Amino acid sequence: MDRETTGSGEIDEALNPHRGEEQARAREHTADILARRGVLLTGDESDDELADLWSAVDRFESLVESRGGDTMTNSPDSAEPDNPDFVLPERKSRESAGDYTRRILEAAARLTNFEADSR
Repeated sequence: MDRETTGSGEIDEALNPHRGEEQARAREHTADILARRGVLLTGDESDDELADLWSAVDRFESLVESRGGDTMTNSPDSAEPDNPDFVLPERKSRESAGDYTRRILEAAARLTNFEADSR
């Protein structure tokens, strides 16, 4: 089995010798986008966890905007957000990426039922 796995890896490398570099650039790009949106990263997140986080943050921000919120005035570092419900939840100390993603999606789900005039 190890021989098959090694052979497959060698074939992948021969077919796409720059794949590792491309994956590293994609990871860096995703981490940069998340950092600009106020997401604390530990550096231990897997590529899949980063993708899940980005997707959750994007969903949350889309819901905020669809309800008349502004992601700039309601950013995690805003001193006086327009609406606290529109602020992306902060990552807790030692919180796993998966748990943080779930909390963001839960906050997004709450926004699904949010009425714009309830502010």
